Amino acid sequence: MGALEGYEGYEGYEGYEGYEGYEGYAGGGRSSGTAGALVAHRDGIVGSWVPSGATPATAWVSGELKQGDADLLKRWDPRIRRFVLESELLSSLYFAADAPSLATPHRSTLFTFKTDGSALDGSNAPKGAWSTFVTMTRPPEATLLKQLDLVNGYADLRADRAREILAQKSPQFSFWGSVVPLYPDRHARTIEVLQLVLRLAKYAEMNFKHALCVRRAHEYSPQIQPMIQTPIHGSLPSGHSTEAHAVARVLCKLVETAGATLAKTFQLRQLMMRQAARIAINRTIAGVHYPVDSMAGQMLGLAIGEYFIRRATAGATATVKVASCEFHGDAYPGVEDFTGAEIYDVQTDALKTTSYLTSVAAAVPVDKAPNLAWLWREARKEWA
Repeated sequence: MGALEGYEGYEGYEGYEGYEGYEGYAGGGRSSGTAGALVAHRDGIVGSWVPSGATPATAWVSGELKQGDADLLKRWDPRIRRFVLESELLSSLYFAADAPSLATPHRSTLFTFKTDGSALDGSNAPKGAWSTFVTMTRPPEATLLKQLDLVNGYADLRADRAREILAQKSPQFSFWGSVVPLYPDRHARTIEVLQLVLRLAKYAEMNFKHALCVRRAHEYSPQIQPMIQTPIHGSLPSGHSTEAHAVARVLCKLVETAGATLAKTFQLRQLMMRQAARIAINRTIAGVHYPVDSMAGQMLGLAIGEYFIRRATAGATATVKVASCEFHGDAYPGVEDFTGAEIYDVQTDALKTTSYLTSVAAAVPVDKAPNLAWLWREARKEWA
């Protein structure tokens, strides 16, 4: 995957940082020598100042830019677009946690906001209602102690999976690009979409990690001895599981074409979900996550992925809904492993109901995100 190697080890999701050193366009990175040369160069060619209204400039600059034009986003640096798009996504999400208590399991909820349909033009605040989107309850310590047996058992696979584990520490563009032909030069907008998905998943997972504050496996047993540096934040949900499943969900939807057969669509989804599960399991093999972390991450990742898709593709007036789901960590069996198939049916592309997961389809209304819709349309063109 030579075209994707530049992404290895890249953790900032900033987007196209390599262009910073390019000096061939206005605003590009310039050395002091180039700046001095440009000063002398201008002095040699610019001539006397002529008011802009009388210069040929009017032939190639026509009128003022208009707020709301669809092509405005195309003009900006990808990093600037990122701020606009992230704020659009996050403006309709809200996190809340139950009051701390040792007597009852910690619980945290992600809510999403739907406007009442009234026009938003900058002169009025949005009116609408919050809906419960994703809720998680922390597993009790007794469950985590039982999960240690599984973590210990997975350690036998470390020698076999070491190369994968190390390569997957950063966003796994090379792995996704091994299933879907993904090239930075050809799929710049698609990669921009995936970076946004990763950022959104990161915001969601970190809020849950903070609220649920689950200890890592090696904090309970000195025999776990993780093979990589353990991240300094809560264990549940697994960030790798959340992000990999969110990307799998979004990428499958993004690249599917109207002419694709059901068999081809299913094969792509099956392989992407298998890959997401393997990435998650590799974190347990490494000793930094319990299987229950991966299970919670899978649920969150699929929910975040669906939320992203719906907000990017919703019609202008139609009400679009996503599923609400709840992970009951207090009902999770301590001996339950994770393979990727326990709570997700790849055939129907839907969450299953189990003793520790409940899901209600099409329960949460969401609004269209106009700026995100533009990026989605641009990314779709790359797969036409």
